[in-house]
Parts: sequence; C-alpha cells; structure tokens
Amino acid sequence: MKLTDRVYLIGGAAYGLSAQGDCNVYMVDCGDGLAVVDTGGGHGVPDMLRNMSRMGFDPGKVEVAFNTHCHYDHIGGNKLLKEATGCKIAAHQDDRWEIENLGPVSLYNMALDNGLSFEPTSVDISLAGDQDVEIGDVSFRILHTPGHTPGGVSFVVEEGDAVSLFPGDTASALGRLGFINGPGFVLPEWKRSIERMILVKPDRMFPGHGVFVVSSALEQLNLLDQNMNSPWVNIEVMQGYSYKKF
Repeated sequence: MKLTDRVYLIGGAAYGLSAQGDCNVYMVDCGDGLAVVDTGGGHGVPDMLRNMSRMGFDPGKVEVAFNTHCHYDHIGGNKLLKEATGCKIAAHQDDRWEIENLGPVSLYNMALDNGLSFEPTSVDISLAGDQDVEIGDVSFRILHTPGHTPGGVSFVVEEGDAVSLFPGDTASALGRLGFINGPGFVLPEWKRSIERMILVKPDRMFPGHGVFVVSSALEQLNLLDQNMNSPWVNIEVMQGYSYKKF
C-alpha cells in the first residue's frame, strides 16, 4: 500500500496485509536501496515479501530493517527477513539484549500465549540515538525515545517539504495510549519522549499500530501529550494496571 512517494505499508494484521500478530510494517524507498521499519510477529514475512514484489520492488534490495523497540510483534520477523533479503537488523543498544535473547521485556511469553513463536537473530547495527543513518539517498534521523521500552527509538525522514515520523508504539494517532505499565515501562521517560517528538514538528506519522496520518501529525502528538498528562492516566499507572488502547 503506497502511502507517500517513498513510504509503503507492506505488512500489518490490522490492514489484512500480513499475518495475525503483526504490527504495522513500513518500507521506505531509498532509491538504490530499501529500508524496513519493524518486522512484525514472525509469521507475516512471506506476505511482506510478496507485497514488496507486487509493488515492483526487489526484496533483495532491503539493506536495513529497523526495530523501533523490542516487543515481539515488532521483532518476530527479524530472522526470516534477514535470511530472505540479506539485510542488517538495526536496534537501540538498550533493547539489544532483549531482541537477541527474547527476554521478559520482549513479551515473548505473550507471543507464545497468542500462538506465535519465532527464533531470534543478532542485531547487526547498534543504535545510540542522536545520529543519522544513511541508506541510499535517504537519511534516517534516530531519536532515542524510551518509556515504552528502555531502547525505544523513533525515526525521522524528510521527504520534500514534509517531515515523516516513525514512532513505533511510543505514539499513536487520535491520542490513543499504548501498552501502559508493562515490563520496561517508565512513565516520566515516555512523557519526555513525546515532548521530544513534538519538537520535530512532524507532518506525517506512521505508528506501529492503528491508523497513520499523512497530515497534521503535530496535532496528533499534542493530543497524545495531553492524554498522557491527564490525572486518570497517572492514577491508573500508580495503581499498577496494565491495558492497551489501540
């Protein structure tokens, strides 16, 4: 599914593009190469490869698959995608161990409960944040945006006059909150990460779940910021509840 001149949605259970358990999976056309943002829950990689081919792209040109964070529904396809395309896996250094060992913060036990299983693979590019990664003629600005997990990252890509943000699960459209109070969750860090994304002033936002927006992304982030700072969120978190709002 073409979203902009460079950004494509190649996977996502919610859109019927790939297997159950997959987050939104994006591909960025970088001219001479391709990049993928997240790899889903592990069972949808064949669908993603077919989708890329149907849109006229050669999966063998995928150079890097970025993981926005270590949760299973974003890393499950790492090994299969790497084997199929020869790409490198890139993730933040603070989530690297979880990705490579399927530790408790990866929520792999939840994957098993949902009928998903996969093998991990090594992270080839360890990100620190506050850096740029060049792929073809596209520059990916890496922002360390912890809170959802310790090594959460967001990616900023400029396309003409438009700024696109790939926030993983740190931000969603419509002001909806993600997985609250799970392993690795730190509310003050999450709030600061949202504030940092607001400073980017994105026009477009391509989150890990739910709808994407191709305009007025800054308004969506401001709404999320308001919701994250509402009294009921802080009360629920302090009482130890966990819930999803997608």
